[in-house]
Amino acid sequence: MQLAVRIISYILAAFMIFMGVQKFTGNVPIFDIIEANTGLGFVSPAFTYITGIMELAAAGLLIAGQRFLGGALSTAITAGAAFAHVTVLGISTPEAAFPEGVTAETFQCGVDGVSCSPFLFILALVFLGVSAFVTVMSRPKA
Repeated sequence: MQLAVRIISYILAAFMIFMGVQKFTGNVPIFDIIEANTGLGFVSPAFTYITGIMELAAAGLLIAGQRFLGGALSTAITAGAAFAHVTVLGISTPEAAFPEGVTAETFQCGVDGVSCSPFLFILALVFLGVSAFVTVMSRPKA
């Protein structure tokens, strides 16, 4: 069973690296949407980078063998993502960066070349389950 947990931890680490790197290299409209829907002017880019750092830190912990800590951090991150989808973002979110002239304040799914999908929400739920599994299976023995 420990081998399975280790393999799943590496899969989780790869996912966290994939998602974390995007925060630094890509145009991530999710945080712009959160900022527009909440009126909090500091979400993008501050939370974009903070989230990316946390995702990379979780991956580092998982790779370094600190599966309980890495799993717990991953659980917190993915739970936050799922919560954001349910409360602020909506289930379907843009599949890519906004086209020229479209902003987070004005976009509508299916209009102006903005296609939306529930894929990110589904990913958040799946990896919330994976993170919770790794955390529970790696918890320190009493």
